[in-house]
Amino acid sequence: MKSNSLHILHDALPALVLLGLSFFISSCNNLTSSPSYAYIGGEIINPTLEYVVVKHQGEVLDTVTLDENNRFNYKIENAKEGLYILQHKPETQNIYISRGDSLLLRANTLAFDESLHFSGKGNAKNNFMAEMFLKDENNSQLLLNFHKYTPPVFLEKADSIRQDRINYLAAISEKKNFSEEFNQLAREIINYENYDLRERYTYLVNKYYRDYSRQFPANFHDYREEIDFNCVNIQCSPGYKRLLENYLINYSLAWCADSNLDGADCYNLTDVANVKARLRKAGELIRVPKIREQLLEKIAVRGIIMAENKENIVSILDELEALNFPDENLEKLENLATVQLAYLPGTSLAAVPLLNMEGELVTTQDIIRRPTVIFLWSVYDESYQNEHQVIDLYRKKYPEVDFIGINLDLSEEPAWRVAVRQNGYDPATEFQLAPARIHKEAFQYFLTKMLFVNDASVVEVGDVYLSSPEFESRLLAFLN
Repeated sequence: MKSNSLHILHDALPALVLLGLSFFISSCNNLTSSPSYAYIGGEIINPTLEYVVVKHQGEVLDTVTLDENNRFNYKIENAKEGLYILQHKPETQNIYISRGDSLLLRANTLAFDESLHFSGKGNAKNNFMAEMFLKDENNSQLLLNFHKYTPPVFLEKADSIRQDRINYLAAISEKKNFSEEFNQLAREIINYENYDLRERYTYLVNKYYRDYSRQFPANFHDYREEIDFNCVNIQCSPGYKRLLENYLINYSLAWCADSNLDGADCYNLTDVANVKARLRKAGELIRVPKIREQLLEKIAVRGIIMAENKENIVSILDELEALNFPDENLEKLENLATVQLAYLPGTSLAAVPLLNMEGELVTTQDIIRRPTVIFLWSVYDESYQNEHQVIDLYRKKYPEVDFIGINLDLSEEPAWRVAVRQNGYDPATEFQLAPARIHKEAFQYFLTKMLFVNDASVVEVGDVYLSSPEFESRLLAFLN
């Protein structure tokens, strides 16, 4: 599926031209009637799923199936001007839609952001936004070298970046005749990206470079008075969402310091007191339901999957209940909590039901005979092949350890078995979790976490990741 990209592109061009022409004709025929709809269509090269999802202001408008050529076409009835989301997991793309637009996009999932290109009516606004997104991603380089810049120098650099983008917006807007609505939204996005840069820098300085922490100019954080924590129009902007998260992180650090708690715990963002402080502040500041729910969920998820004991998990769930977190969302996090309980030391996995490659039902205690490392994987996570390669290296290095793969694509047995056979994995070490009351989406956060289990099927270590630099040392400690 991920080869022959050039052939796919070549074959796609005639259809894309026809599709664009049909959009153009449709638009022309409706010039006098000022159409209330808009079109979005295009091609996803090397798709990871068979569909794309279109969202607006936190609500799903539709799920659009890709055709046999990986193309899609969707009509937005009664289109409202503003930001929409086009989602093709794991990628999410903001698009700006005005009534009468007929927007075409083309992207290759192997290099999504770099390959993304828009054509058709409305393309100039969206190509501008895609370009700004890439530039915002490049800000990471400035943050990597944060220790080279005192706060006054960093502020000058961050504001210079912001002004350059405002100037570029003004220049291209004059050339392309952008609407004032779009210009205003674009300026807001640029401003919030600037605010986020300052928040991230503040965190890095306070945690890693205390010498600078007393050098902040008096106006460095003035923008905090301007933050709209309920900005519906840009709620799906990555920079805006990141700014809210980082503001809350810095708030929790200040709260922790004022509460005379241990300094190390203050900078542990998964410490239960830190997590709950962020939850409470988010609940206080944010009123727009979708923004509020998404942010509370993101904070809680991180706290739950890194929780060290059952009491901490219950405490986070209780905090969400106190904040009137919606019941259906709370159920998802309760599922997540159930999975995390299996990672806590002392938990017995003996009765966990599994399917073997023959389709027979077995339990964990049936397959564990000695020290075992359990890793979870999904055919829909592209890293599973690399993960298996790394595991194979450890199998050769530590023959006294069993490495067991458990696939999490519940009720999708054929896809799992095909992947095992196609990749030549040892069927004796590959199993699938049997259907359970836990929604399989809850497992996505655990795909890179490892379980070290003793010969009695009891978890001894559940807080280590395969990619962690300390993985091997933790494995040796487990064996000893």
